[in-house]
Amino acid sequence: MDAITPQPTLDRVIAIVAYHSGVRLEKLSAQSAIDQDVGISGDDITELAEAFAKEFGEHVWEWPWHRFCELSEPSVLVFPYLIWRLLTWPIRGRLFDPSKFERLELGHIAAVIERGEWFEP
Repeated sequence: MDAITPQPTLDRVIAIVAYHSGVRLEKLSAQSAIDQDVGISGDDITELAEAFAKEFGEHVWEWPWHRFCELSEPSVLVFPYLIWRLLTWPIRGRLFDPSKFERLELGHIAAVIERGEWFEP
């Protein structure tokens, strides 16, 4: 029988992301991406980075967050756009467009934390 390798950093990253996103812990995995799967953006990214910095070190502020998620809060004009998207969804066949951001998976976040410096996914 193979021993299961403990992944304390990954487990902690998943727990922090679950807390800050409201996504249930069991729905998150190493392959979950911050933008595409978890849906964290805007001020929530800042809060997430602060939580990572508090626990793992200030180097998280050096990561290229802007490549992986929206850093600014949506404007008030987003609401009419979302209503339009909802009303036209049956015609278009999907509710949301694919993300324009690169995937930043929780497993990669854990690996970067363990290495202590950013490296490309």
